[in-house]
Amino acid sequence: MKISAAISTALLAVSAAAFDKNQPWGKRDYNCVNVFQGIPDNSTVAPGAEINIKFNRNSKNCDASLSQFPGADYSIYLYNNPVRNLDVIHFDRELPIKKGIPEKDGAVTITIPSQEELGTVADDSVWYLRLSTSLNTAPQMPTLFNAAGPFAIRA
Repeated sequence: MKISAAISTALLAVSAAAFDKNQPWGKRDYNCVNVFQGIPDNSTVAPGAEINIKFNRNSKNCDASLSQFPGADYSIYLYNNPVRNLDVIHFDRELPIKKGIPEKDGAVTITIPSQEELGTVADDSVWYLRLSTSLNTAPQMPTLFNAAGPFAIRA
């Protein structure tokens, strides 16, 4: 009985600490962007590496009513060690990678920042890449996203 209680407590602590990248990162935020080429989860990339990302909005996660609205230009950010606390995402580091990516392009090439740009972080194996857009003509202007990760950035 004591062993199972200890295991249950340990599992609860691990699951509470785990970051679910597919959950909304903010109000009216939907995981609706389909990325079919990019950074694989649990991989390692080097600073300065060029990554080709291909995307569209043909995601089965998205409510059909959102597909009638055009997406604004996309942006890509890197986040180190994001953690959810209630409805707010906290992170150790946030880096803008690229902005102004037209939805119709469906592809973009990014460069992973240099070690100097990445700075010093507590854990270089917990990076996430977030590709997002907003539907500026839709009611309440929701955001759509896809998050890749976790992955490591190491030379």
